[in-house]
Amino acid sequence: VGTLRVGGFATGIRVSLLPVLAELRDSHPGLRAVISEYEPVEAFELLMNDDIDLALSYDYNLAPATIDPALQSVALWSTPWGLAVPDDDAGTRAPSDYADRYWIVNSRNSADETAVRTLASLSGFTPTIAHQIDSLELVEDLILAGYGVALLPLHRASREGLTVLPLGTHDLRMTAYAVTRRGRDTWPPLRVLLSRLVPPGNVVPELHRWPRTV
Repeated sequence: VGTLRVGGFATGIRVSLLPVLAELRDSHPGLRAVISEYEPVEAFELLMNDDIDLALSYDYNLAPATIDPALQSVALWSTPWGLAVPDDDAGTRAPSDYADRYWIVNSRNSADETAVRTLASLSGFTPTIAHQIDSLELVEDLILAGYGVALLPLHRASREGLTVLPLGTHDLRMTAYAVTRRGRDTWPPLRVLLSRLVPPGNVVPELHRWPRTV
């Protein structure tokens, strides 16, 4: 019994949190959740200030997150990302073939830009970061309108006219995490939620279907 304050990124809430809360609604009717959408850095600050109980965060293998020692995290799932381009500009092409394009990154989390710059460095060029957008749908709109290219999930259903290309030898993978204040996970409401969020044996599964928003 109690109120859980959860802050996290949109896909983490859809994929990990909402199915578990639907289950707990029946098994633990005295448990209430208050949900807010935040990027990882925002959520970490709220955790440190004890303004939320659980953060759903993410990072990339090319841009690993650093968290305060007062916090602890456990991986929930991972998924590969690729390069999103218009259909008429696609093909078996490498990231360096788009070195002269504008690149689109997240406006509230620097991990996206770090991943783009690291990928570009591995491919031998310096990217021109032109646009900073939070919404993946708006990122797609900009790509289709010819304003640049961006990194998007490979397993997300592509919009008509848009292709997400695998990155070949340059593997880019996003991992989602449940993050709490160290020692806070013994609080019964949080403990029961984590017991259902965390994969059995801490074996991190791959997310094969990215939820499509409308």
